[in-house]
Amino acid sequence: MAIPRGYVPNHKFWDRMGRVTPNVEWSESHRPHFESFPAPWLPVQRYEIEIEAWYVVSAGKVVAEDRNGNLVPAGLRKAFNKAQGTTVLTYTADDVADSVMDLTTGAAVAAAGSYTEAEVTEALRERGLIRPDERAMDFVSKPIGIASYNYFKAPGSDWYNPRNLTSHNFRPQALTAVTCDYAITLPVLPAVETTETMDGDLVNLAGSIDWSGDLGTRTGGWFGSTAINGLVKYASDVAAGAEVVAYVFEKFPMAHVTAESPITASVAGLVKEKSSVTAISAAGDYFIDYDLGMLFVYEAGGDAIPSPWTTGATITYYHYEDEGTGSNTVTSFTCATGNLEYGDFLTYDENSNFVKAALDLANPEGYLADGSAVFTANTDPDYSGVDAVISHQLESAIDGHLFGIVGQIIGTTIFPKDYLGEVKTAFAGQTAANMRTPGSATGGRTDQLTYTNSAEKMIIVNLIFR
Repeated sequence: MAIPRGYVPNHKFWDRMGRVTPNVEWSESHRPHFESFPAPWLPVQRYEIEIEAWYVVSAGKVVAEDRNGNLVPAGLRKAFNKAQGTTVLTYTADDVADSVMDLTTGAAVAAAGSYTEAEVTEALRERGLIRPDERAMDFVSKPIGIASYNYFKAPGSDWYNPRNLTSHNFRPQALTAVTCDYAITLPVLPAVETTETMDGDLVNLAGSIDWSGDLGTRTGGWFGSTAINGLVKYASDVAAGAEVVAYVFEKFPMAHVTAESPITASVAGLVKEKSSVTAISAAGDYFIDYDLGMLFVYEAGGDAIPSPWTTGATITYYHYEDEGTGSNTVTSFTCATGNLEYGDFLTYDENSNFVKAALDLANPEGYLADGSAVFTANTDPDYSGVDAVISHQLESAIDGHLFGIVGQIIGTTIFPKDYLGEVKTAFAGQTAANMRTPGSATGGRTDQLTYTNSAEKMIIVNLIFR
């Protein structure tokens, strides 16, 4: 007979086939939990003289991964998306000297030279890095984040085996980090409008300005004080008959005049810039409305093109209507470019910089079955060509738009701030941007602006990497 003891055993049933829920790890998005370093085949960009090593990716650049899982500038995906005979990869003597790996061979670069899209594609196929039906573009992924800091050249073909290091016992960095979803600041690089002829296509020195016509077409032209008075913004400042006329630029909004974004003319008419249109009082005085893209100058009657200005004069200035192109600073340092406003979504360009995201039907990523780039086959998708080609082009453009968005503008900052532009320190006259003290020797502007040849505008971007 069982003796009651006041205890009934309740046995635990254990998992006999494994855990019900697997272990799940997570990490902050500014340093995601994966081991990464820059691809050893990237051409060198800038030399760090202190530790005598090369950078291959600058801080803030949009980055992607190659098929080996190494970090590369995301813009290479667009740079490789070219016609077969177009040069897409170049190595220099610096790459030879520093034992950069040749992407087409997997060995050190033997001599300075360039490769076309077709040559890179064929080499990647033969090396087994892309499938036979893929192109060089497919070797680079969609963007995954931005470079958290400057990436040094890979010290060798891998980071772990000392036998594979380029220089014995030398690794300038450990593994590199990627920032995925944080907010960052970016300088906005303006475009340059070179030698715009002030021929007065819209000369209207006596009548009024038609905003949608005269100013809407933006073909450039001179307007008298009566027309200026018709603008709501200047109705109280410029009376009809006042001693001032205005030239309307073809491009706007304009970048502020700085050492990196000057305004110059073929005639000596820009003598003294004024802070307002009401301050104009003598020949040579001028005021610029950067938002409207208008140059105001003195003219005694307010109804003529004043000397020394003529319809044959030319003027050069910087503006945000178009995207900036081309200089070494655009390639090397990170920036944004174009007419960017609050809330705009951003994608990336060939330089791995930030540009406004748009459904770009003329330049989609991808190739057709015959190996020709989609954008060269039918740049005007008006359904006048082969439907299959048009469909492929539209699908490629939509895919690039959806998966190419990397951020959204949430703020704008205009420099100089807090009167820092009035402070003067040593090295203000230095030509090289890196020799000037940021702020007090750069017109009150941050070095993010001066290093990229930008003007006054910085944007704050909320990163979006899905």
